[in-house]
Amino acid sequence: MPRLQDILFGLLGLLIAVLLAFHFDVIVPALLGAFMCGSIYVFAGMIPRREDAFWQRALTTGFLSIVLSSLVLILPATTGSPALLQHDVKTAVLAIAGLLPLMALCFEVLRTPRVTRGILWYLGYR
Repeated sequence: MPRLQDILFGLLGLLIAVLLAFHFDVIVPALLGAFMCGSIYVFAGMIPRREDAFWQRALTTGFLSIVLSSLVLILPATTGSPALLQHDVKTAVLAIAGLLPLMALCFEVLRTPRVTRGILWYLGYR
């Protein structure tokens, strides 16, 4: 049974073959596909279990969010879009990249069993 990563890699290879057949420039799609396949494979296997210690989960998820933030900063520049020269787009990319580690920490705090039980108790789910 092929994994999702294997299917995505096969689709990417097929896409590159089609682009080569029609004489399209394949450097940008190849880079984007490599980043996409690599990040899906890495992120899916590295998310820590809920039962692990909080600091271990927070550090691992924080590391993964920093990697994802780096991809957010790198990928728009690889497309060579002239829209990236605008100040609004740069601000949005920086804001997204900066918020990802904060969201990862909030995710781990909310995923902590004791915090989840406290929130549910406060909301009346006893």
